[in-house]
Amino acid sequence: MTALRNTQRETVGAPAGAEAGIAPFLALHGVGKTYGSTRANSDIDLMVVPGEVIGLVGANGAGKSTLMRILCGVTRPDAGRMELNGVALDPAAFTPTQARRHGIRIVWQELSLSPNLSVAENFYVEQPQFAGLSPLWLRSYDRLAAQTIERIFPGARIGTGRRVDGLSIAERQMVEIARAASDPDLRLLILDEPTSSLGAERSGQLRSFIKDLTAGGKTVIFISHKLGEVLDVADRVVAMRNGRLAWVRQARDTSIADLVEAMGGAGAGERRTAGSAVAAHAPVRVTLSGPHHEHSGAPIELRAGEIIGLAGLEGSGQKALLEALFSGRGGAGVARSGDVRYVSGDRGREGVFPLWSVLDNIAIGRIARRFGLSPVDDGAERAVARQRAGLLALDDKRLDSNILDLSGGNQQKALVARALDEDADIILLDDPTRGVDIAAKRDFYRLVRQIAQDRRLVVWHSTEDLEFLECDRVLVFSRGDIVAELEGEEISEERVVEASFLQPRTVRPATAQAGRGIGATLLKALPFVSLALVFAVMSSLNPMVATSFGLELLLAPAVTLVFVALAQMFVVGGSEIDLGVGAFTGFVNVVSATLLVATPLLGVGALIGGLALYAIMGLIIHARSIPAIVVTLGASFIWMGLGQTIQPSPGGESPAWLSALFTWSIAGLPTPLVLILLAGAAAYLIDRSPTGTVLRAFGSSGRALERAGWSPVRFAVLRYVVACLFATMAGLYVTGTNNASDINAGNAFTLLSIASVVIGGCQLLGGVIAPLGVVAGAVTLSLIGALLASLGVSTDYNAAVQGGLLIVILGLQALALRKRRHG
Repeated sequence: MTALRNTQRETVGAPAGAEAGIAPFLALHGVGKTYGSTRANSDIDLMVVPGEVIGLVGANGAGKSTLMRILCGVTRPDAGRMELNGVALDPAAFTPTQARRHGIRIVWQELSLSPNLSVAENFYVEQPQFAGLSPLWLRSYDRLAAQTIERIFPGARIGTGRRVDGLSIAERQMVEIARAASDPDLRLLILDEPTSSLGAERSGQLRSFIKDLTAGGKTVIFISHKLGEVLDVADRVVAMRNGRLAWVRQARDTSIADLVEAMGGAGAGERRTAGSAVAAHAPVRVTLSGPHHEHSGAPIELRAGEIIGLAGLEGSGQKALLEALFSGRGGAGVARSGDVRYVSGDRGREGVFPLWSVLDNIAIGRIARRFGLSPVDDGAERAVARQRAGLLALDDKRLDSNILDLSGGNQQKALVARALDEDADIILLDDPTRGVDIAAKRDFYRLVRQIAQDRRLVVWHSTEDLEFLECDRVLVFSRGDIVAELEGEEISEERVVEASFLQPRTVRPATAQAGRGIGATLLKALPFVSLALVFAVMSSLNPMVATSFGLELLLAPAVTLVFVALAQMFVVGGSEIDLGVGAFTGFVNVVSATLLVATPLLGVGALIGGLALYAIMGLIIHARSIPAIVVTLGASFIWMGLGQTIQPSPGGESPAWLSALFTWSIAGLPTPLVLILLAGAAAYLIDRSPTGTVLRAFGSSGRALERAGWSPVRFAVLRYVVACLFATMAGLYVTGTNNASDINAGNAFTLLSIASVVIGGCQLLGGVIAPLGVVAGAVTLSLIGALLASLGVSTDYNAAVQGGLLIVILGLQALALRKRRHG
């Protein structure tokens, strides 16, 4: 597995594949990587041989993640050379795409799923080669996802149609592992902390799968701070320290103590004995009653000065209790007394502020709890943050670095430091040592003991049963209830595991999940309910509204807004906003009513030029990292200026063919209704196509998509081209139906399109869009004026009513999302 040139490194034995004469699949010789003055990797010699599990260990910041990024083409080394199947690699040409073509896949420590996509769609993003031209292309990924997840994690039962942001962190980790392992051309699977959020059962299933995988000639690099798992699954173990390989040994000749020594620290295992006696007469901070006390028949009291562990199989209710304690909305069964602080184990989604420095991430905890208008002394706040960072042994030289520049374990330290307020009575810990190395855990355990000694209650959920030896009491959960309470000498790994499989006396129905499902359904139905209500009121006031003629008159003005709103929707799907889409619609209106009539070739050229400029906007925004609102706002002035130059005052006429394009009729159906349905269907098909799936994915997790080999610039250009096509149709429709043009005709559509997108159920950030909802929202807004006229109200109130409707729907959406998150 490894050839070591440095004589100070310790090498025991040779790779199993080498003994059998098997040529290495991948070889690194003297590879190094420097970031500024930091030497992340230095003089790395590594041979990856087929059919072997390589265990890689090292403290946070030892260089493991950098080395893995080099292996999968994300990071380019600046020293040494690489060989793949005996052929020298050009580091400049070795990209994530090239690595994937050679069968190299990685599961990142910071999960890289797209939360706005379904499980099956995330499998497509990772394995696009299976998508065909059929409109039912996603079915093959449903099957692939279901089969792979069941093969690795039997009984997981993760619905492939579920959106990832609705999965637990353990379920997301299982999905990420399964989609990487589903590659039929897999040669090397890199697993970076793959069991950090998995319980003992799922971790065991994964290790069994790894052994089966390598028995078939594949290679696995297994990186974990759970050292027992490393020794269980690995054939050989490589230890890293300070960016270098420290030693490599056969796993059978290595002990946990050896690994701890190599990583420079000691771990859990020292039982805490003093806390319980001290806490016996301390104030009660939490009382658990109702369904939580079935095992004893009496309420459970958690007191100041105690460390309380929450154990059980993943998803058994531990996290739900933490959330109830933090929110203060635990119902009759959970009572809390005192101020509370929460440390999330899901640092990517609930923890770090990715654009801020380490110090700012720590300081925000204190600042956010101050009075809203009170002055903030930046120097004082940063001094306190620096002192807290010192308690957790964070590197003082890196406190001003961006939080994402730190390793995952050091990011977690920053989150713990944020929670260390003097006035906090209760500290809630949600698997806080996930992905943290042994030395960092030692600092953390010491700090937890100090917190308890300061007469504060610590409630600690962990997926590592060994950590419960640090606790005074352990509450073991099963199916949402506490089924056992272990204390003092009763606490052991064996007792915790045994109690985790106990069944509660009564099984409570999953009403919370049902409520969240109903809330999500109502949230999606809001734009359609709004449209139905508006139309019902208008029909009751004037029955002619429901006739074909009435629909023709009512929906004709709505067509333009529908096209513009759909254009805006695709831009919003990339977590951006187009502030020039209305002006562009006016520009197309002018060109089609003037140049297309007088000089058709020049007119067509102008429209093609507009499409090219839209594509260039996407290129500039992403290639130069300029905010979209800046570029599109500037573009709006260009469109307005060009339109004014071509036609200084309203006028012009529509080409005969253009008028005919929008005045036909099918089976007596109103033309505007047919156009609206066609526009909605086109947008829906684009959104649900493989290309549309990637566009949405970039809106929520662009960095992950780029790591997966997708081009962010290419899809940015494509996004703006699609938006431009819809906006062009809007401008052509205005000309074809009005038989005239005005550069100012599109001014109102920019803000109305944003309102339509929001009312339609889209989110301005995160890549969540809803084509049919946007159509319903746009039609609803366009009917407001006609509704006011039917009620005898001046249309001067049109904008006010539109804004009021927007606010009401936003409020209902916020309420539904809140219920979805908190059950």
